[in-house]
Amino acid sequence: MEKEDKILDKVGGRRPFSVPEGYFDNLTDGIMAALPQEDSVKQIPVAVTPWMRIKPYIYMAATFAGMFFCLRFAAGLGRNESVQTAQAEETTIYTDEYIDSFLETAMIDDCTLYYSLVNAGN
Repeated sequence: MEKEDKILDKVGGRRPFSVPEGYFDNLTDGIMAALPQEDSVKQIPVAVTPWMRIKPYIYMAATFAGMFFCLRFAAGLGRNESVQTAQAEETTIYTDEYIDSFLETAMIDDCTLYYSLVNAGN
């Protein structure tokens, strides 16, 4: 710390470095003169093939197909349990007494009953 203090005391409030007169006036001209005049990179023309034109559309279609199948898979995970529950409810065997009491209180006529039984097989 003592060395740093001594250095700062020597320098004081003045700036130790200065910019030469007219340096910024000729700076851009000097930089432009140092640059090469012609392009060093030669551009080679590329022949565009049909595959190069179709490729982005195929990639986009593959992306949408992947998203569709992922969403379909995610939506189908919870559905298996409900399907099994529905199948279990369909296979429940009811007694004739239960069916008779249901039909008496359901207040449906014979035509509606027969129609629903015929369409239940479809």
